[in-house]
This record gives sequence, structure tokens and C-alpha cells, in this order.
Amino acid sequence: MLRRAKSEAKRETILQAAITVIAKEGVHGATTRKIAAEAGINLATLHYQFESKETILLSVLGHLTARYRQELDMTFSRPEPLRDRIDHLLTFIWGEVQRAPEEQLTLYDLTLYALTTAGSEWMGKKKYEELLLLYRDALASSTEITTGSLDIDLDALANFIFTGFVGTVLQWLATANTPRARQQIQNLIVAAQRMYL
Repeated sequence: MLRRAKSEAKRETILQAAITVIAKEGVHGATTRKIAAEAGINLATLHYQFESKETILLSVLGHLTARYRQELDMTFSRPEPLRDRIDHLLTFIWGEVQRAPEEQLTLYDLTLYALTTAGSEWMGKKKYEELLLLYRDALASSTEITTGSLDIDLDALANFIFTGFVGTVLQWLATANTPRARQQIQNLIVAAQRMYL
């Protein structure tokens, strides 16, 4: 059991290193050698844990998505009115983006990589669908949805919020204009509430 825990800790270290390297150098610049160096391990240890760079990239996506799901599930475990849930969801995610912008850079670069690398297109689609589902599930646990007192197109609401948020984050990463990003998020919250409630 101790050996398995050590192996999981090693994998976690490698994935965190991969996020750091991808955020700095992009997917194309993130070699297994650079990831191993960032993780403070030798290349053989990295390849013992992950057979290839592609395996690491897929594992990074899975790792981030699983962590985001866990954080959202813990944060939004109690139902609340949908109006409040929209506000709290976007405010919470914005705080998480500001806490770890390198994760967002990594996700964007992995998406571009998937879209521009033959045979990897499915990875971009999978990432998008999994992240969109996180938003939808957080919204679905609101009071009106769980009680059935509000009949709305939850998929459309989740997509509206997700795509607006992604654009705002990308602009913030490019410009570092935090006041503008905060205002855009506030506008997105109000727009979603007015359009869907």
C-alpha cells in the first residue's frame, strides 16, 4: 500500500510539473526531459510512470478535470436558488482561475494542440465537453432544478456561461486587466440571470 501511495505521489508531482512546463513553454516545447527536470526526477522515472508525452498530456487533462469536479462538488454540495448559483459559480471559478492561471494556460494550449495535431482532435472535444459538464452539473443542483419548479434549457445556460467565461479568461490571460475581467464576469452573471430566469 505504501508503494502505491508513493507511486501516486510521484505521478502527481509529474503532472504538476507538466502543467508548469506547458504553461511556460507550450505543449510543443514541453518535452519529457523538461517535465522530468521540473519534477526533480530522472527521465527513466518519468517514463516508468508515463509511457509517452501523449500519455502525460491526456493525464493532465484528466487530472485537472477530476480536481475541478471535486472542488465544485464540495463547494456546491447544498442547493441554492439558481440566480445565486449562477453568481456563486462564476465568482468561485474566477477565484480559482486567479489562484492558478498556469492551469488555464495549460488547458488552452492543450486545446490548441488537439485542434492542430492530426489524430488529436478528439482530445480537444473531450476536454470541452467534460468542462462544460462541470458547469452544467453545478447548475443542475440548484433549488429550482432539483425540485422541478423551473423548466429551462440547462444545457444552453451552461454553454452560455461557459463560453462567455472562457472568452473573459483568455482576454485576462492576454492583457492582465483584472478590473476589466471582473466587470465582464459581473456582466456575464447578470446576462445569464436575465436570459434564463
